[in-house]
This record gives sequence, structure tokens and C-alpha cells, in this order.
Amino acid sequence: MVTKKRWFKRAWIGLTILLLYIGIYLFLYVGKDEQINRYRSTPLPDAFRYTFSQHFEELTIQTPKAGSLNALLFKAPQAKGVVCFWKGNGGNLANWGAIAPTFLQFNYDVLISDYRQHGKSKGAISLTNFYSDAQTVYDSLAHRYPPDEIVICGYSLGGRVAAHLAASNRPKFTILIDPASAGGDFSDRFTDLVYFPLPSVNGFTFHTEEDVQKASRPVVIISTDNVHSTAYKLQPYTHTKDQFVAVAGATHETILTYPQTKQILERLLMKP
Repeated sequence: MVTKKRWFKRAWIGLTILLLYIGIYLFLYVGKDEQINRYRSTPLPDAFRYTFSQHFEELTIQTPKAGSLNALLFKAPQAKGVVCFWKGNGGNLANWGAIAPTFLQFNYDVLISDYRQHGKSKGAISLTNFYSDAQTVYDSLAHRYPPDEIVICGYSLGGRVAAHLAASNRPKFTILIDPASAGGDFSDRFTDLVYFPLPSVNGFTFHTEEDVQKASRPVVIISTDNVHSTAYKLQPYTHTKDQFVAVAGATHETILTYPQTKQILERLLMKP
């Protein structure tokens, strides 16, 4: 039989746990807007001049909700299409422009864009803006190239953006190179689970599994061999039209330039 003293002790412990639970939730919810700090990167002055040996055109693409994206369109001598490339979270076009030859060598033009508050790009950061900005960029390419000449490709955070584009458009195909988000899915989704059904404390939960499932055109996922990675866990959501390749020995930091990744890109892009 539980004594009155023991009952009060248990009630006090229960109340303490409840208050702690609520306190942590309120702390996370109030700080929700600060998550944008994960997605900021190195700014560049508007007068900054890019220097690359390849021929390129600098673009400013106006996007919804007061967005302004700086982009570089690299030109191949005899282009058979264009790669709409979405970069990782760090850096800006001054260094990401160096990825262009990876695709130019296979006779594809390459468009690389800086996200808001990266490089010269401006505007408020939000998950909605990531998606709507990407669609605006894709639409700008659709005025220059037919859909069957557009390849969507994204690395890391860019892989999440690319997957969402694949779900809403009909490109030739989409390549996702070890897609991941800046905050990490586990921590974000764990807190959502712990506090369900309260409003989410996360403003940047990318539902890439759903995007891969919705894509009507082929999706190629290039992952590390880490079975716990976001990319590896996308495998069950692919269809027969899709491909999944785990690159043995590659890490998230090295997979983009890993020899096997380059071989996969060559095989995909050299197809008629």
C-alpha cells in the first residue's frame, strides 16, 4: 500500500518532470526562428567579381517573398543539356563554382545558385523559401532548355532541395549525392516525436522520403555505405525506375569528388 508521504513524493517527481518537459518545449519553440543560423553562409559584396577559367554568365534571379539569388551559368562548347546543381550548405559561389568542370566535360551547361544569405544572395531564410526559390530557378531554366535536357543534381543540403524539385517537375532525371540537412534529421525528428502532437519546434524538416516517392522521373541516389545516413535510408522509398548506389569508402565530405562518384556521373551524363 502506498503511504501518503510516498504518494506526495511521486506526485512531486511527476510534476517536476512535467514542468521540465514543458520548459524545454517552450525554450525550443521560442528559439525556433534561430534555426536559420544553421543555413547562413559567407556573404560577398555585390561588386565581387568571380574568376573562373570556364566561360560563364552571372545571373540575378528574383524569387518570391523578396528573394534575390545570385547564380552562375557555365557554358559548355556544344551543350546537350544543363545541370541544375544545388550546392551544400557551406561556402558560396566563389568556391562552389569549381564544381562546374565535373559536368562541363560531359557537354552539359551548369547552373549553380547561392541560397539566400549565401554570397550575394539576399532574403529571409525559411523552408518554404528554399523550395519556392528552387522552383523559380528551375522555371528560369525551362525557358532556355526543354525538360528532357534538364538534369537536377544536389549534394548534401542541395540534395534535399533537388529531391523536392524532382517531386514537382519532369526533368530528364535527378541525382541526389548524399542528401542531408544542416541540423541533422535525427535530432529534428526526435524532438517532433517527443512533443507530438504539440506544434513542431523545427522549422526545417525536409521530407525527402516523400519527395523521392513522388518523383515521376528517374532518381539516382549516390550514398556513402553508412547504413545510418539519410541517403542510405532513402533506398526503401525508391521505385523500379530509380537507382541507388552506395559508394564504399566515401564519406559525406569526400563523396562529391570521389572517383566512383565521377564514374557514376559519367555513365549517367554520357547516355544519349
